Amino acid sequence: MTKTLLRGGTVVPVDPAQAESAVCDVLVDNGVIAAMGPDIVVDPAACEVLDMNGRVLTPGFVDTHRHLWQSLFRYAGADWTIENYVRDMWGKLGPSYTAEDMYVALRIGLAEALDGGCTQIFDWNHNHLTPEHSDAAVAAHRDSGARSILGYGQSMTVLSEFLETGPGAGRTPPSDDIRRLREQYYPSDDQLTRLAMAARGGEVATEEVIAAEARQARELGLRTSIHVGNANWAKVGPVEKQRSAAGLTPDTTWVHCNSLSDRELALIAESGGTVSVAPELELHMAIGPIAIRRLLALGIRPSLSVDTCFNISGEMFSVMRAALSSVRGEVNAAAIASGSNPLSLPLSTRDVLRFATMEGARANGLLDRTGTLEVGKEADIVALDARSANLAPVSYPTGSVVMGANPGNVELVMVRGRIVKRDFALVDTDLDALADRARHCHDRLLTRIGSRFAEGLLVARD
Repeated sequence: MTKTLLRGGTVVPVDPAQAESAVCDVLVDNGVIAAMGPDIVVDPAACEVLDMNGRVLTPGFVDTHRHLWQSLFRYAGADWTIENYVRDMWGKLGPSYTAEDMYVALRIGLAEALDGGCTQIFDWNHNHLTPEHSDAAVAAHRDSGARSILGYGQSMTVLSEFLETGPGAGRTPPSDDIRRLREQYYPSDDQLTRLAMAARGGEVATEEVIAAEARQARELGLRTSIHVGNANWAKVGPVEKQRSAAGLTPDTTWVHCNSLSDRELALIAESGGTVSVAPELELHMAIGPIAIRRLLALGIRPSLSVDTCFNISGEMFSVMRAALSSVRGEVNAAAIASGSNPLSLPLSTRDVLRFATMEGARANGLLDRTGTLEVGKEADIVALDARSANLAPVSYPTGSVVMGANPGNVELVMVRGRIVKRDFALVDTDLDALADRARHCHDRLLTRIGSRFAEGLLVARD
């Protein structure tokens, strides 16, 4: 049966061109939204009908930057700084991964994403140590059921160089294995999982390396994602370096941007590129002031991302709230300091829901297919149970989704018309077995490097 009718849910719009929230039916046929409206008539023998009364329907959430390979060490770095992260996650744990560790980490990370209603994710994977690691990553993406982009990155393979030379001086040429992946696994972009370039960029590499990776991406027809504006690393002028070495293109997503100069942000805006911000992680890790207000002033509507689950949760509700709170807190504090009382809010819940859906799809180059709920789009849909104690009764559906919901409210998740979570449980995923495998990989990795965790810090075994 390829047809599913979601009957009587409250559909939350994210596109400014769409009207207010409304109760309606959503008909999905062969993976695509075929009709939306009241009282759609279907043949029950040829269509599964699901009662959505009391549920709120949103587009699937989109995460445009997450290091899924770090999911084996969930919350281990809850009290870490960025220096702890570079020394221990990059310097010790990452280089010790096997291909099996890679597969299991990505599978449990993608399961967490789907469980929380995140249907589309850019896996910023900079731990492609060998072709076997890359093959394992591809397999994990394909087995997950998520709509995903595997970002091919090489930062971990040249880590010693980065630690020796400091920001912006890495000279190791890029691997050509990305070409094999494109030809072997991703000959077409018309599939649920895609490939992209997770480039080292100006904060890690020289202009020669920047140019070489840009050339690879261009030859292979791949979008590019680059970390920039990371605290003091941004002093090298990464956007200026990129422009000088390879030019700035609209198919590039710039991650973080916190500590970029006004000039470099303006260059991104002029290029038509997109931005991914990770406000919750950035607040914890001292990346720099959240860039959202500066981006909006330039006409850039950012997408949102978790970044890594080693110190924050992997669900998008917290990220949306962090984005909202950071901007409101900044503006409200300035108003109070000036002696006035804020009379309006600079960012709405609808704004950040748009960042987490529509703008994410735009950043991934998939807005023509996903990111909104409208006829003709592929059916990436989340149904939230609004009859629960934390959401009922619903007065303002968008506010309920952003400010009140959590993964426990996610009753149903659909990816390109296929139900991957039903009745609050993932479909075709044995979470118990997956958790056991993750624990085994976690413990084996610590043994391999002769370390253990003590009160959140990685220390040598006794």
